[in-house]
Amino acid sequence: MDLVSWSLIILGSAAALSWLLMKPVARLGLRVGLVDLPSSRRTRARPVPTTGGIVIFLTTAASLVLALRFFSYVAPNVAFKLSALLAGGTVIIILGMIDDRINLKPRVKLIVQVAVAVAMVASGVAFEKVGFFFGPALELGWLSYPITVFWIVGFMNALNLIDGLDGLAGGIAVIAASGLFLVGLVNDNPLLYMMIAGIFGSGIGFLLHNFRRGNVYLGDAGSMALGFFLAGGTVIGGRSDLASNAVLVVGACMIVPVFDVVTTIVRRSRSHGGVMTPDQSHIHHRLIRFGLNPKAAVIVVWGVTVFFGWQMLGLIAPYGLIYLLGSYIVAFGVANVLMEQRRKNLRTVQSDLKEEISDLVGLRDRDEAESASSLREIIVAQIRREALYRRIVRDEATGRTPEAAIPVEKKESADELRV
Repeated sequence: MDLVSWSLIILGSAAALSWLLMKPVARLGLRVGLVDLPSSRRTRARPVPTTGGIVIFLTTAASLVLALRFFSYVAPNVAFKLSALLAGGTVIIILGMIDDRINLKPRVKLIVQVAVAVAMVASGVAFEKVGFFFGPALELGWLSYPITVFWIVGFMNALNLIDGLDGLAGGIAVIAASGLFLVGLVNDNPLLYMMIAGIFGSGIGFLLHNFRRGNVYLGDAGSMALGFFLAGGTVIGGRSDLASNAVLVVGACMIVPVFDVVTTIVRRSRSHGGVMTPDQSHIHHRLIRFGLNPKAAVIVVWGVTVFFGWQMLGLIAPYGLIYLLGSYIVAFGVANVLMEQRRKNLRTVQSDLKEEISDLVGLRDRDEAESASSLREIIVAQIRREALYRRIVRDEATGRTPEAAIPVEKKESADELRV
């Protein structure tokens, strides 16, 4: 059996194992207190176990052990790097579990993350060259060390920061893993696609529970572990200048989290608040405030992620035109969803287009009272706007005078909404 077939078996097995383990491990999480409690930044009115990341780590670790056993015979130096990735992932998942349990200070988490990234670099996991679409690859020299540390730490925190809706961070990670898997296949790089197969599959198994019903969360443990494995796998799985292909694709898939991090830093700096202070103005909050329901907001972000990922695949992969055309079809779907919501907004809240765009891209600071609204309250407002729009359309169809746009500022209690 060839290595591609083995990687597909690993992918399918990881997906099945992740899906099967999710419920029993979630029940264990409820018993030991690994839960996300109801808050202004969540949609659920009940505790939800944060054990999804633990299952993802276990299934990914199992796939890495299989890859380690194979490469220990054919490439001992690669096997050592895989051991470092597995050890580093273990530290990160433990750090995340502690944070999910007792809420560590951001500074403590950052120190441990940097320490793990430095240890990875010391183990030989570092970018050596960088090459793009033309010209020879550029030797990074000593710059490879800080660049690699920044890459690993930044990847973990970007994915962790955007983890605010069911399926959001997990879906982005799965799309990024699928891009890396394809890069490995088209570049005939068995190390990359065998290593990423486990991450890809375990993420799919998690999404089958998380996105559909939201009965288990990644937790900080899961979002950081996924970010760590994807970032480290990109570095280890690249071969000399071919590493740039993996970096370009996975970097393109991380456009939305990176954009969210940048706008968050700018927004919090402008308001003179702490950079790590939580608020309700992340990209997913802004999409819901725009009028999309949570699942539609997640699908829009997925669509943007696929668009940029496929754009990059179209530039570096054989038959790239297929990916390019596919990305434009996805972009058309995303644009159609946003334009339809804009039409609804005109009929209900009569919002200004310039203000909506400024809010969506994070250029406009909302007033303190509005920003303090809980995520559940934002969703209540969205539901009321949708109901008003349907009444307007029904009245027009029956010849009645449509209701005028009304404000949707009324707050509902937690018991009035089931999401």
